[in-house]
Amino acid sequence: MRHESSPSSSLSRLLRAVVLIAVSWAPAAWSQAVVTSHLQVRQVASEHGHERLRPAAAAKPGDLLQYRAVYRNSGGAPAAHLVARVPVPAGTTLLERSLEPAGAEASTDGTHFAPLPLMRSVARTDGTTRRERVPAADIRAVRWNLRSLPAGGSASAQLRVRIDLPHTRKSPRQPPINAKKPPGRG
Repeated sequence: MRHESSPSSSLSRLLRAVVLIAVSWAPAAWSQAVVTSHLQVRQVASEHGHERLRPAAAAKPGDLLQYRAVYRNSGGAPAAHLVARVPVPAGTTLLERSLEPAGAEASTDGTHFAPLPLMRSVARTDGTTRRERVPAADIRAVRWNLRSLPAGGSASAQLRVRIDLPHTRKSPRQPPINAKKPPGRG
């Protein structure tokens, strides 16, 4: 005896197959980490002896800015080996004591990082080298090893910078205004 399938039974079998595939695929999709990041920039102002954060739309030289990177894992599994990286804009000076969390590494080029305080080798006139601290104004990026971010969790890293004042440089070859001209030169 042969059974002919009706369109409704074929549709029913197709729907069951789709549901079975979807159910078997869903745990795999939800078991992955999905990390997003958001960088917030705020101006730090002092009002009545208290610090306040406000939009940084009109910051000027001498102002203090706070950069805060927020990471969220909306996936169903922990995110392993999470590294937070925050740039330090040119024309600003990093305030090293503002770094949160502790354990940050810094870079002068955004590629090569080392623990703080950042040090460099400087050649001496006698051919030897000495180690010196890199000025905070030369640091261009900071990173933190946040390790693992649990499913549904969030983490943040922050730093503060001061916007540098404009510098006016005098040419070293320019004589002082009241300098006498050497004899014989007109």
